[in-house]
Amino acid sequence: MNSTLPSDILVLGGTGLMGREVLAALRRRGVGARVLVRDPARLGSTDGLDVRVVDLRDPAALQAALTGVRAVFHISPHDEDEVALSTDVVRACEAAGVRIVYAGVVVDAPNALLSWVLRRYYGHVLPRYRGKMAIARMVQTSRTRPVLLAVSNFMQNDEVLLDVIRAGRFVHPCHPKGLNRVDLRDLGEIAARALAEPDFPSGTYPVVGPRSLTGPECAAGWQQALGTPVRYAGDDDEALEDALRSHLHGQRLEDWLATLRLLRRFAVPTRARDLATTERLLGRPATSFDEYVRRAVGDMPVPRPGEASAELTSRA
Repeated sequence: MNSTLPSDILVLGGTGLMGREVLAALRRRGVGARVLVRDPARLGSTDGLDVRVVDLRDPAALQAALTGVRAVFHISPHDEDEVALSTDVVRACEAAGVRIVYAGVVVDAPNALLSWVLRRYYGHVLPRYRGKMAIARMVQTSRTRPVLLAVSNFMQNDEVLLDVIRAGRFVHPCHPKGLNRVDLRDLGEIAARALAEPDFPSGTYPVVGPRSLTGPECAAGWQQALGTPVRYAGDDDEALEDALRSHLHGQRLEDWLATLRLLRRFAVPTRARDLATTERLLGRPATSFDEYVRRAVGDMPVPRPGEASAELTSRA
């Protein structure tokens, strides 16, 4: 692929866990993308990308970046002004006639009343995510022919704490009845399809993994792939906080702490209809946790003697 390909697709958040998988999926399709970043070094490979250093807080720069664009991939950033930033993106896309493909925390229901009730409930139990739910609703009601991907818990969250896992502890909390976890490579494939296909139907779509997992099951998956003992420590607040505070900071840290603590209290079941929708959009089975872990371990650099375990925090 050429280093830069003309594209009518714009990807925001291309250096994050979701964005990197969307860019990778577009590359696999042979589709170029324009990407807005603050730090181009975090992108790694720029093959097929039109890289532009732009701050979303600059409306003129955002408007210029939308010139010639047909579809935008957007997520809610972990910033205190995330609602204001997303409002600017939505308004700019509406003005330019650009479709939004959005992925994140989406509260969907069969009717408007139930949707309102659920947003109120989740806003009560997850106050730090009220902004993200407001952003999703804003996109959902926008004049952008939006596609919203309601994403389950990410398997790739584990990569942020990879050195902790390699040291023998899995601290990501899971309810004893299980947590649905999705491989973001699957999300990337679906998002790339929605971005690349102009006739992809507008609407809200669940993106889930094939089954719900307990914490000990996740630890066992890593243990088998790594060939070293890994125990579940997700019920240990001190272990969780120590791990997160050594890898994250600011709004992202507080959002993760709030979410992961809550996951101890609520099971996240795997609904057959959600899995059927995910697999219909993928055209294949959803990726299992064991398959994801094997791939992640295969991608790990091998530490040299005397070196600490390699971390993937730069990909977060």
